[in-house]
Amino acid sequence: MYKSQLKGLGIALAVVLAGCTSPRDPFLNRQERPTELCLNDGSFPRQLANTDDAFQQQYPMRYVVKKGDTLWGISKRFLIQPWYWTNIWYDNPQVKNPHLIYPGDVLSVVAINGQKRVTIVEAGEYHGVDTGRTTRDGLPIIRYSPHMRVDNFGSRPVSIAGDAIQAHALKTRILRPNEIQNLPFVLGDAGDYLTLTEQQEIYAKGMNNAQQGQTYGIFRPIGEPIVDQAKYKGQKQAPAVGYEMRYIGEVGVVGYDVATDLTKLHIQEAVEPMHEEDVVLPIDAHEDPLNYFPKMPSGQCSRGYIIRSSNIYPTIKEFDTVITSFGRDNGAEVGDIWKIVREGPARQMKGQPVQVPGRQVGYLMIIRVYDDVSIGFVLDSNESIYETDSLVRP
Repeated sequence: MYKSQLKGLGIALAVVLAGCTSPRDPFLNRQERPTELCLNDGSFPRQLANTDDAFQQQYPMRYVVKKGDTLWGISKRFLIQPWYWTNIWYDNPQVKNPHLIYPGDVLSVVAINGQKRVTIVEAGEYHGVDTGRTTRDGLPIIRYSPHMRVDNFGSRPVSIAGDAIQAHALKTRILRPNEIQNLPFVLGDAGDYLTLTEQQEIYAKGMNNAQQGQTYGIFRPIGEPIVDQAKYKGQKQAPAVGYEMRYIGEVGVVGYDVATDLTKLHIQEAVEPMHEEDVVLPIDAHEDPLNYFPKMPSGQCSRGYIIRSSNIYPTIKEFDTVITSFGRDNGAEVGDIWKIVREGPARQMKGQPVQVPGRQVGYLMIIRVYDDVSIGFVLDSNESIYETDSLVRP
């Protein structure tokens, strides 16, 4: 009964939304989906010949990092384009964890081997500074500045888009249909509830190897299967790439009951109510916004496209996630930055077709890569974005 109710609700919602998804710009209704341009020899340029070319004409000689700063925002203070950050950043060997930037750190432009770089010249209280001395065991002695107790937010390193990327994107995944079928799933709780929220203990099937204290994520497939229609244009039936899995919450393993073959789980976090048949996946310990650094894409592709948006609305905005056409098969990597461009319409002038130039509407960064697709996170947008917009090499 529960599954049929949800299915009926989903169909009704899809019908309602289908009538509301027509963009205001009539040109977008006529626009064909963009295509991908990739080369096997990786002949598109990737690295800067000289880091000096990445800097703005006027940039701060000294910048103190503040609470709420993002790596994307800091990059734009120094650079013409933020994706050159990995080219110009220098890890100061005198600073502990020099790749992390904390509030209170002082950044400055320095010359390294004759080229401009940005580095931490004064480490804030959260870093500690390598004194150059070691303990008897050979461990480095790190000096920390005395400071008062601070809140947890202030002690967190700066990430690419602050808290937004962690809340919206980090745990989104894509799974193929056959992978979902074999996953453990939520069976319910000891009562007769349709939705499950925090502080409840629930049961899952298929987790007999889970250990007490381990943490898992609860996920739910959303929407129809992901299909790359542009890639298989002209074919009767395009194969499904997989399902987008939305993060629902986090659970801890309480114990396994041999008699019932069920695992008891305690709900530690619930972004939204959990349902029976939600699937259980391990939490990836490497999923960390601090690992995302903006960079130029590999040399294989000059353009691609958005397969679909992760939200239910017709437009895409800043901090939304999308599925893109770039995958491992054409060199996509975490951190790749792509410019989002709206192609201009074709006009007739004196009987001749004229293509109006396109315009930039935003930027996205690749945050998770699969064999033939990837998940992108919209870092910046100056107007609404549509699935018919192109992804162009910056």
